[in-house]
Amino acid sequence: MRNAAAVLANDLSVSLSDLAARIGVGRTTLHRSFPTREVLLHEVARFAVAEVSRIYDRIGLDEDPIEDVLKKMGDHVLDLAVAYALLWAEPPITELTDLRAEAEAQDERFLRFAARGQSQGQFRSDVPDGWIGYSLGAQALALFYAVRSGFVGERMVQRLFVTTALDGLAAR
Repeated sequence: MRNAAAVLANDLSVSLSDLAARIGVGRTTLHRSFPTREVLLHEVARFAVAEVSRIYDRIGLDEDPIEDVLKKMGDHVLDLAVAYALLWAEPPITELTDLRAEAEAQDERFLRFAARGQSQGQFRSDVPDGWIGYSLGAQALALFYAVRSGFVGERMVQRLFVTTALDGLAAR
């Protein structure tokens, strides 16, 4: 599922035949597991929502110190970016599934992290917490595309994410 999610994050309109070839399985194998595109997209959305929750739990989003969370998030930023690309696609993939409420709850969870960072003096207080949350998400996506395009090496991702987040969003 992770490989299918990565391909779909790059091109949500990819045909099932092309998807099968890109992830290294036979077309009939893919069709046996996912008889329709809707079934596949539902399972990919379910994977993306679960992946975001798993990473948020692993990095201590709700309770660990802000700088520690950002460092751990940097270690998982490319996986988060794949999930974000799928969940933020237009039209939203969650509209095709029963996962919209769960995805929205994740957004709220991340916004609470941003607000906590502001209240603790780690993030700027002169911008809305939503801007901080979306900026961090967009930064994850930018790094995903920069790696994919060859502008940034994977070993640079964590450092770039953390320094940009802390320097660009730091309280002044």
